[in-house]
Amino acid sequence: MFGGLRFFPRSMTGRIMLVTAFGLLLVQGINTAMRYQMLKGRAVVEASSLMVAVASNRLDFGSVEPVNRLGGRPSVRTIRATGPLNTPGFHSTEELAERLAMHLQSVYPEIQSVRLSVGPAAALPDALKPRPHTYRSAPAHEWRANSSRGEVALLSVKLADGSWLHSAARVRTRNILPPIALLIETVLIYLGVMIPLLLVIRQISKPLRQLNLRLEHAGLASGAPPLNPQGPDDIRSLIDSFNAAEQRVNAMLTEKDVMLGAIGHDLKTPLASLRVRIESVEDDDERTKMAATVDEMVHILDDILILARLGKSAEELVLTDVSALVEMVADELDGEGRLMVVESVEKCRAAVRPVLLRRALRNLMGNALQYGGKAQIVTMCDGNQLSITIDDQGPGLAPEQLTDLFEPFARAESSRNRASGGSGLGLTIARAIARAHGGDVALENRSEGGLRAILRISQKLG
Repeated sequence: MFGGLRFFPRSMTGRIMLVTAFGLLLVQGINTAMRYQMLKGRAVVEASSLMVAVASNRLDFGSVEPVNRLGGRPSVRTIRATGPLNTPGFHSTEELAERLAMHLQSVYPEIQSVRLSVGPAAALPDALKPRPHTYRSAPAHEWRANSSRGEVALLSVKLADGSWLHSAARVRTRNILPPIALLIETVLIYLGVMIPLLLVIRQISKPLRQLNLRLEHAGLASGAPPLNPQGPDDIRSLIDSFNAAEQRVNAMLTEKDVMLGAIGHDLKTPLASLRVRIESVEDDDERTKMAATVDEMVHILDDILILARLGKSAEELVLTDVSALVEMVADELDGEGRLMVVESVEKCRAAVRPVLLRRALRNLMGNALQYGGKAQIVTMCDGNQLSITIDDQGPGLAPEQLTDLFEPFARAESSRNRASGGSGLGLTIARAIARAHGGDVALENRSEGGLRAILRISQKLG
């Protein structure tokens, strides 16, 4: 749902926290709007009560100025007019107007109708706007600052003689919801919800991270203890199920290793006997051919056993200087300078199985020498990834072969010197070893010619 959002958090914790924060912000916004309307309605009622008092005084005392009658509070202005006022932008409050009409008409039967509306002060006639110089003795307030700002309530009363009595009062909304108080309230709500939520999410995500780490390094650490079930019951159940599945897989791999060891022994024993018998053959050419055939069978058998045992290697992970290991393998394979190892700027260290990694490097470097003649080797480490790049000077491969050659017993076409004598398992073994180290092997044609083999180890470097 959120995959296309570039800046949306990718972690479960980040997504839950962000969605919750957005939900709280939305709810707080709705709550603020509802409270504002409620408090504004209360302010309108207060202004209406004041206007009713002023109108009552006007009706009781005739021309007596209501401001003086109210103790000098310049909150209400009252005028008498021949008809209703034209006040664009005002909206009527029918329910409150009906209640005011019932109250006023019960005291003053001559009142024919009552209207109450709320709108911008700027739409009022000048006669209803305050005159600040008249109220020099009054306290400072918004009417004196700017008579056209904010909202006002307008009470219009129609009298028996057809004239209208209009009263206007400021709807005091400035301090209904003080921003500081609203901010403090919002922060407290966020702290009260987000902190407990974060603690719960961490309790859930921690065992999930451990489970994910174990899955990423499946097959890398032999003899690792079962994961400790943590978190809620459903997470604990998931970890228990994983531990049980891991035990079953390890048991099957152990059984497979035992079976392969027995098969290898049973096959190598007659091959060894056959190799001894070959020495009794008198024809040198025939004896040489027969010996080469037996040696090839032994080599293929060794490759098959290595490939089959990679799922559960007995070799432990060792923190190794991979750059030095690459140079060592290159020196073993080539004494003529055909393999040029580019020295790394920094030593690339990683937890690897040196014997297996050496086998993968020998297979890749051997292919580069056999099919490319010369090769350049570069070792790089960046973050949690280590890569070994081998560039040869051969003819390259057809695009479809770049992936097909990783299949067991697959061989290159004549463009890569098909008469190599290999078993067709070299690249398969190299990829299996790389994947056992949390990485992979890839082939690609270079633009300047030749083939590039990249062995990556995606795990935390030492």
